[in-house]
Amino acid sequence: MPEGPEIKRMADSLSKTIKKKKIVSAQFLYPTIHTLNGLKDISVVDVLAKGKTIIIRLGNQNSIITHNQLYGKWTVNYLKTKIKHNRKLRIEFNTEKKAARLWSATDITLLKSKMEDRHHYLKNLGPDILSDSTSKDDVIERLRSKSYFNKNLGGSLLNQNFIAGLGNYLRSEILFFSGLLPTIRPKELNYLQTVKLSEAIKVISVRAYKQKGNTIDQEEFSDRFGNIYNFRLIRHMVFNRENQPCFYCGDTVKNFFKVLGDIIIVELAKPSTSIFIVS
Repeated sequence: MPEGPEIKRMADSLSKTIKKKKIVSAQFLYPTIHTLNGLKDISVVDVLAKGKTIIIRLGNQNSIITHNQLYGKWTVNYLKTKIKHNRKLRIEFNTEKKAARLWSATDITLLKSKMEDRHHYLKNLGPDILSDSTSKDDVIERLRSKSYFNKNLGGSLLNQNFIAGLGNYLRSEILFFSGLLPTIRPKELNYLQTVKLSEAIKVISVRAYKQKGNTIDQEEFSDRFGNIYNFRLIRHMVFNRENQPCFYCGDTVKNFFKVLGDIIIVELAKPSTSIFIVS
């Protein structure tokens, strides 16, 4: 499932393609949005991401809110581009040159823009980690709140009501750079650990957005390792690197524990340095 950085980059692409652009034609093929097919003129006044949702605000003061879940996918292509898959088309906006399409998603809602906060997903959403208005202090406040102070980090970092936009690979890298076990609860952290964790949550998420999902600090990594590794082939410090050597300590990244049901897999690199991966 795409995480906040991927959704925000997709929203950026959609915005460049259809926001305040002439929509030559459009299709709305999912039952919850069929009524839009009767409109003569479709205009898009804004496109934005909140957590793992994309919100498309229309000129008629309605909003289309989509969540990709596991199988949904937005694409932007030139009109002449041939489609080479069998996904089901849900939404299509055609401009004079390009087509923005949503495929296979099943969580698609149409409602008045002024009622977006009542959406079943958005109404309980925590602060969006990629929003400029969400600061490290906001993250500390969430960590110290009654709802999450006594809950383990492994679970909270996937809870969109805690912080919106985080997911498996971000959780992995956040725990790695924070040097914390996923079983630790915020109440067990001292002040410096709490600050370090809040910084990791914000900085790594923004870095992943800016670097197309890559969570490694390119400058720091190059300074430390020089030309030993091909940086372009390395996206994460520990995520998806089971049975490979840890870049820092050399030990093998190994399986730590599994919690079936939530399908949480935590992988441990080196206990003495608390380097972890969650995938």
